[in-house]
Amino acid sequence: MATRATDTLRDLAAGWERLFPSAKLSGIVGDTRHAKRGGYHISIEDQVRDDDYSVIRPDDKAPPGKWPRDCASAVDMNLSLPDMKVCHARLVAVWRARATDPRARYINAHNGWNGSGSPGRYDWVTSAVSTASDDHEWHVHLEIRRRYVNDPQAAKAVLSILRGESPAQYLGREDDMGFFDEKQIDGRTGAQLVKDVWWLLVKGNPTTALYRSLEQLGADLGEVDVDEAAIVTGVLAGLTPEAIAAAIPPALTKQVADELGRRLMADAAPIPGQARE
Repeated sequence: MATRATDTLRDLAAGWERLFPSAKLSGIVGDTRHAKRGGYHISIEDQVRDDDYSVIRPDDKAPPGKWPRDCASAVDMNLSLPDMKVCHARLVAVWRARATDPRARYINAHNGWNGSGSPGRYDWVTSAVSTASDDHEWHVHLEIRRRYVNDPQAAKAVLSILRGESPAQYLGREDDMGFFDEKQIDGRTGAQLVKDVWWLLVKGNPTTALYRSLEQLGADLGEVDVDEAAIVTGVLAGLTPEAIAAAIPPALTKQVADELGRRLMADAAPIPGQARE
């Protein structure tokens, strides 16, 4: 067995290096020292313990066939102190807003330093902060949740954080519900279907054809993204705002509302043949 680096993490590292003058990749795949102690620089298959901290969370332990078991899932980036302060501050800002920021879903934890005291480890799942080792005064350690190790959207989201962008800027730059924009159903993208559904909800006039389209969208989504699947489940439950709201986990309410608001207010259009008031 051997741990490998995915294109997603390589792209993340390359983009990170372009963002900061001093940034230099110090590693994705762990060395012998990492292999002996485990962690995110080592693949699931190569862990020395089955209960290593990096393979026990829901987004890290891979059910058969769900996501790769032979990949590293962390990036170490060397930075000068000025760049370290900026980089760490941008990560911490989103860590604090992780309940509502759609980009936070991809990160498990990061280690960094603000230039005083000891470096810190910031857990993006539990919100805990602990002391990190002194070598994190000169490099940031960033852990991607293993389920996203092959997901290009993870790299895009993290690079958006490292640029210092707001969630709105990120959603404008890269569509966080990109699957909807790519999937064609009944001649419309998933994004257009969502817009049309919302308009019909407002007007109270769902159609059989649209219902069938949404059934297909729900089937195609499968387990691509729990957020989007929840929306579709709500729509199929009765095509009412109440049903959709009930299907959305409370922690995701603002994210979904912001996304729908951005889509619908920016360029909403009536369904052909239906007049808008």
